[in-house]
Amino acid sequence: MRKNLIKRSLLLGALFALFAITNLNAQSNVFNLIVKEDLMDCVGVAPQKCYQVKYSNSKDWEAFYSQISGFKYEEGYRYTLKVRKTRLQNVPADASSYNYKLVRVVKKVKMNANPAKGNSMLTYITDHTWKLIRLDGRDLKEVQPTINFDFDKKGISGHGGCNGFFGSLELKKDELTFSRIGSTLMYCEGEKSKVEGEFLHSLEKGPYKFDVADQTLNFYKDNKLVMMFAKTEKQKK
Repeated sequence: MRKNLIKRSLLLGALFALFAITNLNAQSNVFNLIVKEDLMDCVGVAPQKCYQVKYSNSKDWEAFYSQISGFKYEEGYRYTLKVRKTRLQNVPADASSYNYKLVRVVKKVKMNANPAKGNSMLTYITDHTWKLIRLDGRDLKEVQPTINFDFDKKGISGHGGCNGFFGSLELKKDELTFSRIGSTLMYCEGEKSKVEGEFLHSLEKGPYKFDVADQTLNFYKDNKLVMMFAKTEKQKK
């Protein structure tokens, strides 16, 4: 009789543990999260600094208002994290309904220095030609304008798809402003004309914050990715 009671107790304990694990998994999930190398100003309950993050289906950076338990953030590094998200019960109205806990750091990459703190990034940008591959959330396939930067002469030049173009650039802190954009007057129609016009018009909508990551040059407006360029070899004159 005693052995049967012990077996029954062990069985009930195992079933309870299985139920608890199943219930926890039902309320939580594990996913990858990319954390940008610098923080952004945001407002939760009060003004604060937030992570800038991307999820697996994200195109643009967005503010992350919660904390990630176990994650030690170091500015200047871009992280790929595996994070567990768990729904909380009976939380205050002004608190997050979820708890985020670090499972592991998948990747940690040192990013290029802020251009305001040195010219290594500017030299890298100047030494290459940059091909536009994304504009206002749209991937470009057939028509990909190119642009060159000359920070010493404060100028830009390139090819929009039909016409060569040129203009001025101004760097203030970590923002770029473009002005006095001009181009040649070759006849252009169809998709080439459309992309060229949108690109040249977008250049003058700055100022843009920018960074270089994974061999791309990225322009941001109000923390939204507006233009992405891929690095190509600069042709020697």
